[in-house]
Amino acid sequence: MAQEFSAGPSVAVAGGMGAQHADAHSTAAAVYLLNFVAGNVGRTVGFGAAPNPTGGSRYQRLVDLTQAMQDDRVAVLFVHGANPAYASPAGLGFAAALARVPFKVSFSRFQDETAMQADVILPDHDPLEQWNDFEPRAGVSLLQQPVMQPVFDTRQTGDVLLELARLMGGRMAQRFTAATYQDYLQDAWRRLHQQRGSRETFDTFWTESLMRGGVWSEPRPRGAGLAAGAARVAVTPPAAPQGRFTLIAYPSSVLYDGRAANRPWLQELPDPVSKLGWSTWLEIHPDAARERGITDGDIVEVASDFGKVRAVAWLYPGIRRDTVAVPLGQGHTAFGRYAQGRGANGYQLLAAEPTTFGGVQHYAAVTLRATGEHEVLATRAGSRRQLDRGIAQAVTLGALIEKGFEPHHEAHAAPIPERIEEVLDPWQEEQYRDWKERGNYAGAHPRWGMAIDLSRCTGCSACVTACYAENNLPVVGKALMQRGREMSWIRIERYFEGDGQQPLEVRVVPMLCQQCGNAPCEPVCPVFAAYHTPDGLNAQVYNRCVGTRYCSNNCPYKVRYFNWFDFQEPNDPAFAWPEPLHWQLNPDVTVRSKGVMEKCTFCVQRIRGAQHQARMRGTPLRDGEVLTACQQSCPADAIVFGDLNDPGSRVSRLATDGRGYHVLEGLNTKPAITYLARVWNRAEA
Repeated sequence: MAQEFSAGPSVAVAGGMGAQHADAHSTAAAVYLLNFVAGNVGRTVGFGAAPNPTGGSRYQRLVDLTQAMQDDRVAVLFVHGANPAYASPAGLGFAAALARVPFKVSFSRFQDETAMQADVILPDHDPLEQWNDFEPRAGVSLLQQPVMQPVFDTRQTGDVLLELARLMGGRMAQRFTAATYQDYLQDAWRRLHQQRGSRETFDTFWTESLMRGGVWSEPRPRGAGLAAGAARVAVTPPAAPQGRFTLIAYPSSVLYDGRAANRPWLQELPDPVSKLGWSTWLEIHPDAARERGITDGDIVEVASDFGKVRAVAWLYPGIRRDTVAVPLGQGHTAFGRYAQGRGANGYQLLAAEPTTFGGVQHYAAVTLRATGEHEVLATRAGSRRQLDRGIAQAVTLGALIEKGFEPHHEAHAAPIPERIEEVLDPWQEEQYRDWKERGNYAGAHPRWGMAIDLSRCTGCSACVTACYAENNLPVVGKALMQRGREMSWIRIERYFEGDGQQPLEVRVVPMLCQQCGNAPCEPVCPVFAAYHTPDGLNAQVYNRCVGTRYCSNNCPYKVRYFNWFDFQEPNDPAFAWPEPLHWQLNPDVTVRSKGVMEKCTFCVQRIRGAQHQARMRGTPLRDGEVLTACQQSCPADAIVFGDLNDPGSRVSRLATDGRGYHVLEGLNTKPAITYLARVWNRAEA
């Protein structure tokens, strides 16, 4: 590993959960020392573009505030964008200290744990209703403008504070003279306009910044030298507790520290690795679980010196045998109908004392006790292994350069006898000619297709949530998810590779309707609800469907979903859009009813809308004008959509890429989705 790190372009990154212990600063220094020695500074590591650390507060500031409240040194407290009564170690005693403050004001939009103790709640605007700006890193300034009028009788916090400053008078009123928060924001951007030395007027600069979403530039990277004595950095790893496990309580990749726990889309969105939702789970190595008689779904009591919680066990081969992990974000006692009373709060297991540099100690020594109770996992995971089916394929960079990519065909695809091939080949050619005679896949019609680059896909699942938003997918809740009745049209399948002798490899692959050219679901539908459109879409007519579910049974990709309940009926317990969630429904997409089968449509409403716009302007539809919701939301640009019949389209070129393959190609379904195998930059094949 040392040779590979020093030989080619590389980077070592410090931070994350590995930087949440008492000696984290020495660990970070050692990591950057490695980058310097390997010659990465100026190549893969630059200085000057990092986020401003003064933009946020450290945990130490919360500790100091708690002490001040306990000492009755705080008379009035404003709380905005934080819920410390929940998101802080129980031993800190923030909630008890907060009760001693005479007057407390919360600007929360929800009745969370902190707001429940407030004397006054002045709910802020929703982010879709407010002005704001952000500076995620040096050189990048972003603007946020409202896209809708306030739904409820709320006020933006900035406007409340400006009015309060005027009422206070004196120096406070003299300093904050803006009439509204929008004016205050514009004044700040006037200063930014002057700093940039722009020749354009401020009005032009402001308007263009709003159109672009902000202004950004690459800051000039600064060089770095090695300080005297830097090589003498001593790193002392945390001592392993005797007879106990080391617990890591990490922020959820979906709910973070719990601030998103009342969003049903995110509650139902599976974790990228565990594929679990709606719950708190305990990650434990299979060997350690076997020694203690713990299996998937067992309820385990996790106890530290500071508190204890109950979590459902999930056996994960990627974790150390002496370590367990619990995601944060659940275990709310308030906050809303989707967050309250769900899972456990991992903060109760953590120490209240801050680290050397004022952070939270996310490590703790814990004991485990199997309670004897069991719970069915609310999961979207199928098999943990690919079982030699070649679903999520990969190739090493060396092999790709040396001999190219050779697709792995699934072992379960039996070879077709020669005699049958003699019959099938002419039949397939005849079917294709028939399609062309009727206009299908001919030059007059596009053939919509997709390419998904697995080297870019991180499994973040932004595409999954985007599909919920675009296509009016109902959130079914934990009970139905436990029964496998989720309605998500696209899922991120996760597979483990490695037999214990090799490092564990995690592969992910987005799985949605493949829009097959030879779709097995179409001929089995007795009422022709599933049919093929001239432009290659495998369509579903909702008002024809009688719910036989033959199509789902015949789909080898298992990407068709049945409405077991009437999710749009307000009097039904499964009602998915209680007020005000019905405001989010897309008027361009039908809300399906009970007894109807549904699936991915390649966002056909967007296709038809773009085609209509092209007809209105009298020009052909250009490549890239149609963006599916999953494609538009992908932060890594892993999804490409377009016309496969257009040889100049991006998707057409990717469909013939050397890394391309089709999932379950041996079934002859002729999918319209091409996957590009993931490339691993490592030596072993």
